[in-house]
Amino acid sequence: MRRLIGSLLVLHGFAHAGAGIWATPGAPHLLVTLLWWVAMVGFVSAGAGLIGVRWLDRRGRPLAVIAALASLALLTFYPHPVLLIGAAIDGMILIDSIPFAHRVITRDLGLMLHPPRRHLGKVGTGVVVAILVYVSAVVLTRPWNATWGVSDGELMAPLPGDELNGSGRYLVQHGVTIHAPADSVWPWLAQIGADKGGFYSHAWLERAFGDPIHNADRIVPEWQSIKAGDLVRSAPPNYLAGMLGRDPGWRVTAAERGRLLVLDGWGAFVLQAVNDTTTRLYVRTRGDAEPTLASVTIAPLGLLVFEPAHFIMQRSMLLGIRDRAEQARRGR
Repeated sequence: MRRLIGSLLVLHGFAHAGAGIWATPGAPHLLVTLLWWVAMVGFVSAGAGLIGVRWLDRRGRPLAVIAALASLALLTFYPHPVLLIGAAIDGMILIDSIPFAHRVITRDLGLMLHPPRRHLGKVGTGVVVAILVYVSAVVLTRPWNATWGVSDGELMAPLPGDELNGSGRYLVQHGVTIHAPADSVWPWLAQIGADKGGFYSHAWLERAFGDPIHNADRIVPEWQSIKAGDLVRSAPPNYLAGMLGRDPGWRVTAAERGRLLVLDGWGAFVLQAVNDTTTRLYVRTRGDAEPTLASVTIAPLGLLVFEPAHFIMQRSMLLGIRDRAEQARRGR
């Protein structure tokens, strides 16, 4: 029983992976991030203690109570009906923290949480510590990596392509300053794609996963034609035996030379001239991000795997475009 409840607490902690994203719009970002971190790490830590991590064993109940309070505080910023299931679990944890209620539960209902016969060894404990450190790093740094390279004003300002780029509570935007005019930056953007100029990012990492991408270091005239309806390939056809579809990639929904490229499922690439010799390049990704039972289930994968990987690759891409455009301008 003890390890079963511990496992449920761990799952409840990971179920909060989307809570901070849903609560962020219209709320103080720092407060949301701290509550988000306390809820996720608190529940996972409490569950790990029940499962058998020795140094968390006696701290399980206090950690669960603190996490439940943080979880309920998050819910006040976004009281969605789907999230009431989690709120009910939080309420049960708080009720159990009352001495009288705890005695009733343990004595009358027989839910005695006896210490485990065996605690986790050094390897198991090390895995738990690594998970807690990684989750903490992802949650606490997300406000930075989700808005890398852009100011608060730029984040809130409308951009071309917003009407085609979704709406709602999910927003990730990155930006970079390029010391070259927009017309000199656009050709590098126009030829992105696995079968064209690549993505100017960590191609060695993409090739390690079987995607034969090579980044171009020159502008190729044959690759400059891009228009709505075209496909920007992310990999060759039938990549990974077709697991990602016959033609993996992003469909172009809008393309305006020197100004805008919108890719369905990725976001809007926007070029804004600062002056005659300087350009700001933004990539804005938006989404509805409405809580559902399905989205709660897959949110940990998005937060802990997809978003960090996407940030690493997209940041490298923006810097790659910047360096190529500036080098080409210096060469001329």
